[in-house]
Formats: sequence, C-alpha cells, structure tokens
Amino acid sequence: IVLSGSRVGAGAIIGAGSIGSGADGPDSNEYLTHAHAIVENPSLELRALVDIDGERAATEAKRWNTNAYKDIEQMFAVEKPDIVIIATPDDTHAKMFEYVLKKNIKLVVLEKPVAVNDAEAERLSKIHPGVPVIVNFRRRFDPTVIELADALKRGEHGRIVSAHGTYVRGILHNGSHMLDLARFLFGEVLSVTPEPSSVIDDFPGGLPTIGGTAVFERCSTFHLATADGRKKFIFELEIVTEKKRFHFTDEGMKLTEQTGTEKACTTKTGLDMAFPALYAHVVSVLDGKETSRSTLDNALKTHTACTRFFRVFSNQ
Repeated sequence: IVLSGSRVGAGAIIGAGSIGSGADGPDSNEYLTHAHAIVENPSLELRALVDIDGERAATEAKRWNTNAYKDIEQMFAVEKPDIVIIATPDDTHAKMFEYVLKKNIKLVVLEKPVAVNDAEAERLSKIHPGVPVIVNFRRRFDPTVIELADALKRGEHGRIVSAHGTYVRGILHNGSHMLDLARFLFGEVLSVTPEPSSVIDDFPGGLPTIGGTAVFERCSTFHLATADGRKKFIFELEIVTEKKRFHFTDEGMKLTEQTGTEKACTTKTGLDMAFPALYAHVVSVLDGKETSRSTLDNALKTHTACTRFFRVFSNQ
C-alpha cells in the first residue's frame, strides 16, 4: 500500500471465498470482492490470499497474481502484511479478528457480522485493538447514503414519518446490513418488537430472518419485513418524511425520490463502487487523513440491535 511518498505496505486476504476473491475477476466491470478493489487501487498491493482449502487458495491467487497460503501461520512467517482482510465464514470472524490483532499489523478490514452471539460480542467489547478497524458495512461508503444521512440529520426533509425495510438470510448475516443502515440514517435503536409470524429459516447455521418493528431516535416507526432468501435476494428500504419519499431498490443500487405529487425520479446510487471507496478510505486512514467510518464499536452496536430482535422473540 503506498501511503505517501516512498512508504509502501501490503495486504493479505484471509478467506478466498465469494466476497474475498471469488465473486468477480480482474477483468470484471463490477467490484464485488476485496481482491478486485485492492488490485485496482494504484496505492494498494495484494500480497497474499489465505484459505484452508489449499486448492482454492492456489486457484484464486493465480487469478489475482498474488501468493497463496493454506496456513495462516505460514503466511505470517513469510509475508509481513500491514493490512489483514478477514473474509472468512461468519462464525470465524471474532476468533480470526482476535488472532490477527496479535500480529504486527497496521489495520484490519473485517467482514460483518463481527460476532455471531452475545458472548463473542461481549468479549470483543473488552478489546482495545490498538490499530484501526474498518467493518465492511458497505453502505457507509456509498456517497448517496452519506448525503441522505446528513440531510436527514439536518432535518432538511422534515420529520421522518416512517420507514420500511425488507431483507433476507438471517438477522445477523444480512439483517445486520439493514439495521446498520437504519442506525446510520435514524440514530440508535430505542426499542424493538419482533413479529413471530415473520420468522424465516433461510440462513442455515445462523440466526433466522426475523421481522418486526423498531423505534429509532429519529424514526418512531420502522417496519422490518422478511422474505425468503432461498428464492431471491431482497434488500429494500423505503423512507417517508414530511416532505419527501425515498425508496432504495435493486439491493440498494437504485434510489427513487418523490416530493409530494411530483413525478418520481430514480437514479443510480454509489453502492456499486462501495468496495473501491472502502479501500480509498483504508489508505486515508493509514495515512492519518481520516478515521474509520465503520468502527468495531459501531459494529457491536449493530450486533446489539440485531440480537435484540432475537432475544425478545426467543422470550415470547
């Protein structure tokens, strides 16, 4: 990673699966992986890919023109990465994060969710990383979302009357994206009321998809709806304010806005470039020009928002 002047660093991706390196390629027009965003950034260097499936690690490393490792200890013995990207399965995130913090690194990029249960979250809450942590809640790197969040905080569109979000595949897995986005736009969660009839078991090995209602600091009526992710991926958010209506569709790739009875206008958001924006942010953080926009502390607050739905539902 070229930080400034002659300073150079390197990044290692732990996990050569879909989001780590497998969902696109060097010649793709889309940015769907950490690997693609890193190699396309002129200030970044991808030094290593690590995966316990050695064959997959070798295949992916060849595609991305980097070094393959099956064993993480071996990688650290050979390479000296400044950045470690944790893109392993959900239930390994916390332990992997704790492990890499013991190494001589400068920054961690961590996939969500940061924890899969309250015990892990409690353990992580007591850690003082000592290095910047950036959790990949990618909508925090979409300039369209950032602009809307700022406008809502200023009250530019009047009071937020209500919001309605629909998601799939687990309250922690993809629900964390929805509730982190809601927190970013509406402030902290004040209360939740899960709806038992909304529960869908469409995320094997993780918490189910749970819907209900929630109250946020700046949104008193938030409806969290569920769909079956085994059939189709859905992520939509509609926001109604006193002056305007906003509707994110196509997984957040499009935003439709309408004022009163005027004709609705649909535009492309910046979500398709969220990965490149994330790694531009990584360079700025390491260069001391910015601080993390998506910290571990923030991710733990999102974890709490998600698990509140599960805990209340479980006690009903």
